[in-house]
Amino acid sequence: MKTAILYIRVSTDEQADKGFSQRDQDERLRQYCERNNIIVGQVIFEDHSAKTFDRPAWNKMLSNLKQTKGKAHDKLIFTKWDRFSRNTADAYGMISVLIKLGLQPIAIEQPLDLSIPESKIMLAVYLSMPEVENDRRALNVKYGMRRGKKEGRWMGRALPGYINKTRENGTKYIAFNEPESAHMKWAFEQIAENIFAIENIWAMARRRGLKCSRNSFWEAIRNPCYCGKVIVPAFNDEPMTIVQGVHEALISESLYHEVQDVLIGRKRDLAIKAVCPKNLPLRGFLLCPECSRTLTGSASKGRTGYYYYYHCKAPCKVRLKAEEVNKSLEHELMKFVPKPGVAELYTAIVRGEYGDTQAIYITERKKIIEQITEQNHRMTRLREMLLSDTIDSADYKLMKAECETKTSSLEANLADLSSFYELDIDIENLIENAVNKLKDLIYLYRSADIKGKQFIIGSIFSKKWRFSEIKGRTVEVNEAAALIYHINKTLQQKKTGVKTNYRDYSGKVPRAGVEPARFPTGV
Repeated sequence: MKTAILYIRVSTDEQADKGFSQRDQDERLRQYCERNNIIVGQVIFEDHSAKTFDRPAWNKMLSNLKQTKGKAHDKLIFTKWDRFSRNTADAYGMISVLIKLGLQPIAIEQPLDLSIPESKIMLAVYLSMPEVENDRRALNVKYGMRRGKKEGRWMGRALPGYINKTRENGTKYIAFNEPESAHMKWAFEQIAENIFAIENIWAMARRRGLKCSRNSFWEAIRNPCYCGKVIVPAFNDEPMTIVQGVHEALISESLYHEVQDVLIGRKRDLAIKAVCPKNLPLRGFLLCPECSRTLTGSASKGRTGYYYYYHCKAPCKVRLKAEEVNKSLEHELMKFVPKPGVAELYTAIVRGEYGDTQAIYITERKKIIEQITEQNHRMTRLREMLLSDTIDSADYKLMKAECETKTSSLEANLADLSSFYELDIDIENLIENAVNKLKDLIYLYRSADIKGKQFIIGSIFSKKWRFSEIKGRTVEVNEAAALIYHINKTLQQKKTGVKTNYRDYSGKVPRAGVEPARFPTGV
C-alpha cells in the first residue's frame, strides 16, 4: 500500500480565509487518502510564503527525505499547486528533486499525470497562475503606496519620534511619540550646532531616553519626514520627488537643511569633536604653527606622574606643554568678561538692535504679503482672460504654473522669515542670562567637564588657534563675544566722562551672549 506525506501550507495573510485554513486542507487531504487507499505517513504543517522554497518545515522535510532517500514514502500530497509553490522556475526544479527521491507530487484539486508529456502544459498553467496573482497583487500594493506618498501620507513604519496610528474611519497616519519626538528634535538641534560628533550626539540622545539603533539614527536624520515632507521614489519614467506631507512636522525646513549641510560637510566646523582627556580641552582645536595641521594631544609618563602635551604628527616636531597652553587660553577668556559698565552698554546695544529687527521683520513681511496678493490677482485676471477667449488653454496653463511657482516660493520665504527673526523670545531674560554667564565665564570654564569646556571654546572661537611661543592667535571669534571684547577694549582706552557712540557697531547682532541657554548640564 502506498504511503504519503500530506503537505498543508498557509501564509500569514491567508489565515483568515476559511478555504485556505489548515483544518480544511487537512480534512480534504485525509478524505482523498481514504478514498484511494493511501496511508498517511506524515503531516507537514507550514505557515510561510510560497514565493520560495526556503521554508522551515519544508527544509526539515526535504532533509529527512534525503537521509532516507525517499524509501519511507511514495507521494507528496497537497490541495492545489499554489500550496506547493508560487514561483514557476523554482517549482520545476523542486519537482525534479522530489521525483529523484522517489516522491510523486500530487495536487488533489488539480490532478496531473506527469508521466504524460502533454500534462506539462497544464502544469505550466497551474504554476504560473499563482505567480501572476502574486505579481499583480504586489504591483497593486506598489501603485497604492505610491499614490499615498504622492498625497503626502507616510506609508510604512513610523520613524523614531513618530508612532503609527489609525483614525476611526480606518485611515492610518503618524503622530508625535513623546518623549521620543523631543529627543529627536534635540538631536537635530545639536547636529545643526556642529559642535559634537554625530556619534556623540546619538550616544547622548540614547542616555536621554531615545530608543534608536545607530544605523536607524543615521537614516532618520537624513529623512525629510521630520520637516513635514514625504519622499516619492523614482519609478519608471517618473523622477524622484519630495511632496508636502499631511503629518505634523517635528522641525522646521531651515533646521533640516542645516543638518544636511553638516552631514555632507558644507557647514564650517565650529569646535572640536573628539572626546578628550580633561587635561587636553584644546586637542583638535589648535593649528600647528609650522605645517598648519591640526594638533593632537597625549600624555607622557615621568618620574612623578604624567605630563600632557599638544603636538603635531610626524615628521613635524612641534610640541607644546598643555599646562602652559591651557593657562594662555584662560587668559584669553578673561578678555571677554565684561568690565564695569560694559554689561549695561551691551544690554542697550542688543535691546536696540532687537527693536530694529522687529521693524525689519514687519517691513519684510508686509512686502512679501503684497507680492503674494499680486500673484493672486494675476491668477484671477488669467481666469477671466481664459473665459473670454483672450488666451488659449495652453498659455493659461503655462502662466498659471508660473504664478503658482512664484506664490509657493513667496510663501516659503514668509515661513522662513518668521523662523529667522525669532520674535517670540523673551529678549530681556535672555540678555540678563547671557550677561550673567559672561561675568562668570572663567568660573564656568574651570568647573565644567571636558565637554563643557569644549562647548565654551566653540561658542566663543569660531576658528582654530595657531600658537607661536605660547601666544594664541585666532582669525575670528563669535560675533556676540567679539562685541563684548571690542567694548571692553574701547572703554579701556576712553577717558572717564567721554560718551561712547555704541550704535556704531554692525546692525547684525546674533543671539545675545555666548549661547547662554545652551551650556551643558553642570556648566
